[in-house]
Amino acid sequence: METVHLVYVLLFGMVVGSFLNVVAWRVPRGESIIRPGSRCTSCGKAIRWYDNIPVISWFILQGRCRNCGARFSIRYALVELLTGLLFAGIFLKFGITWLFFTNTVFISLLICVVLTDIDHWIILDSVSLGGIAVGLAFSMAPGGVGLLPSLLTASVAFLIFFLIRIVSKLILKRRPGYTIAPEGHEDETDEFQGGMGWGDIKLVGMIGAFLGPSSAAMAFFIAFLTGSLTGIAAIIAGRSRRLPIPFGPFLALGAAVAVFAGQAMWQFYLTVGSNL
Repeated sequence: METVHLVYVLLFGMVVGSFLNVVAWRVPRGESIIRPGSRCTSCGKAIRWYDNIPVISWFILQGRCRNCGARFSIRYALVELLTGLLFAGIFLKFGITWLFFTNTVFISLLICVVLTDIDHWIILDSVSLGGIAVGLAFSMAPGGVGLLPSLLTASVAFLIFFLIRIVSKLILKRRPGYTIAPEGHEDETDEFQGGMGWGDIKLVGMIGAFLGPSSAAMAFFIAFLTGSLTGIAAIIAGRSRRLPIPFGPFLALGAAVAVFAGQAMWQFYLTVGSNL
């Protein structure tokens, strides 16, 4: 029966991944996520239900619209598959418990963060601020981190990242125009001079609300580590150090790792620290 449940969870996760693709595409453009139904963005024709099966339909159609032949990015199928696999992993770790529901909601929000931040350099308030409220609510469920730790972690994380932005902006004021706004965001140059976007600041509040203090600390450590390494690698590869890199995906990666291993990493840190 556990295998059957695992398959159901995998399939359900892929369906959720398909929905997240819709949210990430439509919401930043001000479109409804309900109407109209799934349509080809090239020809505008509705996608039939049998052409809209997560992952499978992409491969059957070889990544093309049945009507006009326009290509569909493989990213859609990868997001669906990744969401399904993450849901399955959460099921294997937590079983069908409140923690399963908590973490599948959390992972879904994080995937949405990655998609919108990569494409549009934005993290939706409905995801981050709404996620804070949902995280606080789940903190009171069985197995949750507790309302007070959740609230304190969200508040402290928000404050720390806010201070990072303030200090970074003061430093960069001495080098006006140092950071180059990405293409399409030239009229928002000032927003990219703070070292940390407002979306990131609100996102860490959501991460803190869901994870609590110890796992959130590990999530932020992973985010800064992977973000720094990626930035160094990009500079070595020839990318200008004046071009920003969206930090939301690294925060999402750190939080996702913390869902599965945050407590174990924290205990390892405490053990190593006590032996030094």
